[in-house]
Amino acid sequence: MSLSSIIGAAGSALTASQSRIAVANLNVANADDATYTRKTVTSAVSTTTQSLSNATILRVADAYLSKTVLKTAAAAGGDAVTDNYLQSYDAALGSTATGDDVSSLVSAFQTALTALSSSVDATSKAQLVSDASDLAQGIKSLSGEVQALRTQANTQIETTVGTINQTLKSLASLNDQIATVTAQGGDTTSLEDQRDAALTTLSGLMGVSSYVTADNQLRVYTTGGDALLGTTAATLSYTASSQLGAGATYPGSISGILLNGKDITASQTAGELGALVTLRDQSLPAQQDQLDQLAGALIAQVNAVTNTGTSVPAPANLTSSGTVSASDALSATGTLRVAVTDSAGKVVSTQDLDLSSYAAVGDLVTALNGVSGLTAAIGSDGKLTIATTDSANGVALADDGAAISARFGFNDLFTGSTASDIGVSARLAGDASGLPTAALSTTATLATGDLALASGDSTVADALSSLLTTAVSFAATGSQDAKTVSLASYASGFVSQAATLISTASTTSAASTAANDAAVSRLQNLTAVNVDEELANITQYQTQYEANAQLISIAKELFETLVNMVS
Repeated sequence: MSLSSIIGAAGSALTASQSRIAVANLNVANADDATYTRKTVTSAVSTTTQSLSNATILRVADAYLSKTVLKTAAAAGGDAVTDNYLQSYDAALGSTATGDDVSSLVSAFQTALTALSSSVDATSKAQLVSDASDLAQGIKSLSGEVQALRTQANTQIETTVGTINQTLKSLASLNDQIATVTAQGGDTTSLEDQRDAALTTLSGLMGVSSYVTADNQLRVYTTGGDALLGTTAATLSYTASSQLGAGATYPGSISGILLNGKDITASQTAGELGALVTLRDQSLPAQQDQLDQLAGALIAQVNAVTNTGTSVPAPANLTSSGTVSASDALSATGTLRVAVTDSAGKVVSTQDLDLSSYAAVGDLVTALNGVSGLTAAIGSDGKLTIATTDSANGVALADDGAAISARFGFNDLFTGSTASDIGVSARLAGDASGLPTAALSTTATLATGDLALASGDSTVADALSSLLTTAVSFAATGSQDAKTVSLASYASGFVSQAATLISTASTTSAASTAANDAAVSRLQNLTAVNVDEELANITQYQTQYEANAQLISIAKELFETLVNMVS
């Protein structure tokens, strides 16, 4: 080998050693950066006599492990969001320890109903109305929390869409930078690290599929196959409603998530975005539906019983819970008994009305005005009121299969029709003594002066006491099948199902987070920097550098000696 070849080879080795030392120092400097991948240097042989030239910097990577990290990031991101929301829902559910969960409130109400049946007195009535108020407020409050969580999820969807757009723009910019640096023959490994980190972030947000082209350009698609990143970044758009009610649904009153104008909401099932859509449109509405079923059945069943009775003494007036019009069709049959009673429950006047004779509500109002001692009218607010002309007397109703009192809600305990508007009658909340516990006598010979209402009568109270244990039909909703169970059992099942849902979300989130952590750990074990190893490499590269430098020095001395000899 000639001296010039020795000097050339040693010079190439010096250059390679310098590159390796620089890269090893770069590795050590970035050892604490979780997004940084270890870099290595390769050198190609240019001739048979000159080696270690044309050094190239490479990233340590594993395509399979990288794909696993992306996949598990999407699952972990979505499951964490679901768990977070359901933990908030868990707090709103209350607990059996404090007695403020729906099941406990139903049990307290049932206990009060039993106590009322045993003793129809002021204390029992007050306790029943109080427990009914607590139950109604508990259901209504929980319904409000469900809608608040839906609204929060809806708002977060808009925020997440904004973050996705920013991430896509960042990926597009990194693609452009990589293309530019590649064309200039520069090192793109750090840019590729940044691109991988941004892709992992994007995957956690919405779940994606991706690949890198032959010219090192990243391409990204939704799990539904829509392009997110090609030569340019796509744009998602979404405008959140300020407040969602129980009736707000997608599609319908809730707008869709658009990708370049195309609605992709239905295909979003992974990542944070998919979890938020599922919570807003499925998981939380299913809880609302069950609450509505419970509230609707409770209102209907309880009011159906209370409207068959009256308080003792009877109230001076009865007002409908809903609005009516004189032209509304009555379409009723059977007999409605109307009685005006004194404070002792004795008949002042009474009349049986044949309901089949009245075609419209206005006809019934006219007939009521014909009962001695009564007036009836539909007010400007649309409410039908029946009142005694003497405030010392009261009015009581009893019908034979017509359920007129229930139709107008004269003696409702609960108001509203769903979980979002359930409440207790303002009249009873202000004066529990007006709670209907007795029934107007239906004796055919009932006449003026007869006892129509007995102070100790517990007919309605007895019917109420067995109400919550009576089987009721519930339609299928959410994850619940159609069933026929008691109100108490349905309430208990609702709380149990909610607890299972919350527990499952927590377990699933922990498992998916652990899977993602394991995938990240496996990838980092391969790609992360080992400082001790890099320091050892630096020492080795420095030794190689010094050896090659010494070789050049020796070759130079030999060359000078030869020149002197020739001279």
